[in-house]
Amino acid sequence: MFRLKDALATAAILGGMVAGPALAKDADEIKMLAQTKITLQQAIELAQQHQGGQAFEASIDDDSFTPVYEVSVVKDNRVYDVWIDGVEGKVLRAREDRKD
Repeated sequence: MFRLKDALATAAILGGMVAGPALAKDADEIKMLAQTKITLQQAIELAQQHQGGQAFEASIDDDSFTPVYEVSVVKDNRVYDVWIDGVEGKVLRAREDRKD
């Protein structure tokens, strides 16, 4: 016999199992953001100036040990990824994003 109460409880448990890693990732990004000396907006502006294009996506990259912003910039119908040091405010590297 189908019981809605049991189905909802199972869905809540499974949802929690999926949300757990996502919440941990958010916590890591919040910790990384607290260490920055420049804002996300400043990182976007630096990436746009460096690449000479228009940013369309930006985030803090928590894969490294120091805060780094990753900004995607489009110029001449090409997409470039630009990494900005979140403390120093310097361009660390840039490359064309080729999804081959």
